[in-house]
Amino acid sequence: MAEGNHKSVLDMERDDLTPGMQQYQEAKRVHPDCLIMLRMGDFYEMFYQDAITASKELEITLTSRGKGDKRAPLAGVPYHALDTYLGRLIKKGYKVAIVEQLEDPKKAQGLVKRGVVRIVTPGTVIESTMLNDTENNYLLALTSQGDEFIFAICDLSTGEFFTAKAENSSGLLNEIARYTPTECIIPESLQVNTELVAQIKKAGCYLSPLEDYYFKTEKARELLLSHFNLASLDSFGLEEEKRHTAVCGALLKYLLDTQKNSLSHLKKISIRNTTHKMLLDSNTLRNLELIKNIKDATSRGTLLGVIDKTVTVMGSRLLKAWIKEPLLLASSIEQRLQAVAELYQQVIPREEIRELLSKVQDMERLISRINYGNATPRDVLALKNSLQQIPLIQRKVPASVSEMLHTIISLSPLGEVTALIDAAIREDAPLTLREGGIIKPSFNLELVELYHIRKNSTQYLQELEEKERQKTGIATLRINYTRVFGYFIEVTRKNIDAVPNYYIRKQTTANSERYITEDLKREEEKIIGAEEKIQELEYQLFQEIIKGIITKTMEIQDAATKLAVLDVLCSLAKVAQENHYVRPQLIPQNSIQIRNGRHPVVEQIESSFVPNDINLNPGEMMIITGPNMSGKSTVMRQVALIVLLAQMGSFVPADEAVLGIVDRIFTRVGAYDDLSSGQSTFMVEMSETASLLNNATEKSLIVLDEIGRGTSTFDGVSIAWSVAEHLCNTIKARTMFSTHYHVMNKLAEKFTKIKNYNIAVKEVRGQVIFLHKLVEGGTDESYGIHVAEMAGLPIEVVRRAREIQEILQKDDEMMRRIKAKKLEEQKSLGEYHF
Repeated sequence: MAEGNHKSVLDMERDDLTPGMQQYQEAKRVHPDCLIMLRMGDFYEMFYQDAITASKELEITLTSRGKGDKRAPLAGVPYHALDTYLGRLIKKGYKVAIVEQLEDPKKAQGLVKRGVVRIVTPGTVIESTMLNDTENNYLLALTSQGDEFIFAICDLSTGEFFTAKAENSSGLLNEIARYTPTECIIPESLQVNTELVAQIKKAGCYLSPLEDYYFKTEKARELLLSHFNLASLDSFGLEEEKRHTAVCGALLKYLLDTQKNSLSHLKKISIRNTTHKMLLDSNTLRNLELIKNIKDATSRGTLLGVIDKTVTVMGSRLLKAWIKEPLLLASSIEQRLQAVAELYQQVIPREEIRELLSKVQDMERLISRINYGNATPRDVLALKNSLQQIPLIQRKVPASVSEMLHTIISLSPLGEVTALIDAAIREDAPLTLREGGIIKPSFNLELVELYHIRKNSTQYLQELEEKERQKTGIATLRINYTRVFGYFIEVTRKNIDAVPNYYIRKQTTANSERYITEDLKREEEKIIGAEEKIQELEYQLFQEIIKGIITKTMEIQDAATKLAVLDVLCSLAKVAQENHYVRPQLIPQNSIQIRNGRHPVVEQIESSFVPNDINLNPGEMMIITGPNMSGKSTVMRQVALIVLLAQMGSFVPADEAVLGIVDRIFTRVGAYDDLSSGQSTFMVEMSETASLLNNATEKSLIVLDEIGRGTSTFDGVSIAWSVAEHLCNTIKARTMFSTHYHVMNKLAEKFTKIKNYNIAVKEVRGQVIFLHKLVEGGTDESYGIHVAEMAGLPIEVVRRAREIQEILQKDDEMMRRIKAKKLEEQKSLGEYHF
């Protein structure tokens, strides 16, 4: 069905459309940027261009409705499979408006009323089936003033809501890399910043422009005060922060407009002080492979993959946040380290706590769904089972001097919520709300009476069945029930002659006849009446229970946060014990002293990992030379990872670590082309180098791997040398600089803060053995041909390479002598200024 053969539904005259299609047209007119899914009986249907799009994206059948000019492309999905298809559309970057029946079709007079009940976008998903349990689903809103950006972030599925600022666009993009929001709301006027818009989209963000009007402070303040039921925003620290207020109000407005819901689980907004947490830029997140590896973007071979021993999904999400947000305040780091230390020592209680935590489900998202209104009875049972673990966990937490552990011991056990759910909800409650079987009969007197009627009716039917058998002499007579025909007496065909006259035929089947009697009809009305009343009453009671739970939302959210923290602390303690980590010692000086440090990931892969010592005093630079595959990059990365682990509050892989807190970790590692931006390997390398030179301070840690190799040798050496000089003279940061430019070793002769190191190599009968040991002093051997041979180059290519190497080395020696002679001449004439 060709796309161009159909009018848009908006182009159709209203009188030419059926009443149902008029409802569809109205929804599309109000929400032209959305795919409209209209509930029609047991299906959600899409028409016109939406149907064509859905058919292609979901690989479902495209059909049509109507004839001639009124013929409309049609595609639909079953109502019970909505989440599956909706999730696929959202992942492909579509916004979807859900149009539901607003009244019971059985009670409707004429056309069933319908309306948009929700707009689902990438950043507003709340269904568990459409979310990754171990990842947040953040929605970002931002505004700018000059170079500075103010942003707000909310995870609708957990209720987390905070605001912060970025000093410039580079800082904003780093924050986007840290939080990986799936959707970004911007003022319509900001769309003129096409470069920023392109960068946001490149980061995987769905872009949603919003009228500038909603970013006005007064409008935003009114909305926030109304939603949180406050007289002022002082409790959030927002009363004097007008720009933060504006962006938070715009984000909330977007959520309220799309969700058509009170969003009562959004209880507070916090202002994030970015000066208390280390900013990790996108390069460092990628180069250190903290959360995802470079190869296939999974957690295999990453820091997260090694240290994540959490047993709750809340803990797993929090651990990712801790990795991406190392702390900068020594007191905050020590609080975490003390808690980890105590759990490290208390092995049996810690493992008992982890066993109990493993029974805790996703309380953050459970209470959000309960507030949102889409929780099932099983969600409520899951919350009860999770809350029941709190007092058990509290009894297992050892007596502690740790402030963090003490707050966990003192949290509310929420016994009244547990008792309410336990008294009301059946353990075998179904997923659905409208079919009964949810509430324990003993919870409500009226429900007890209705169950009594139903039970007696069942007994009456059994007695009636036996009575009719005796009357008719038909031993196989049965009283059965179907949803369509209700209760009936079923008689096989061979016994039809024995059917009495007062039986009323209701239906004929292949093998039997179905009848009713006046007595059976009266009892059916009584049974069905009781059943309908049970279902309606149970639904009402369930909603009352939900209201009761909602009153404890803040306490449940607080408990969820603290249990997640405990889970992460237990994970870090378990990893420290199993992998032989030590507690780092924090000092005020800008130095790094590590004895027998190890790479936390590589040591899990290599059974004979070689540890190394690192001594970096304030402002010092290590120039590290050595062949490929010798371990230069591993040594440098392990130092960065040890520092990061320490500042997130973890023990570290070393025999001893004495560390001065770093404000930023910068990495320039590896080489790749950014083809989507039209940037070559060398351009990417220079951009990353420029970023670190413009942002590093004397408190930073800088890891540089192979600066300048993407261009000619002379250009590369010149750039590498100049960068090293600038770092040493101007920035004075602790730096590890690996290079194949052996001339860089001469820097140590000019600067007392620069020291040469190399990765030791041993030659035995022409064979090269990498010792992976960092030792003082430079080297001028690269062993490149040996590495090529190890990589599997054909032997004839390797042999020819050695021949060419000998020729080039002879030529190089001759050129060196010529240059040395010219240098002497220049020195004698006073022309040398290197």
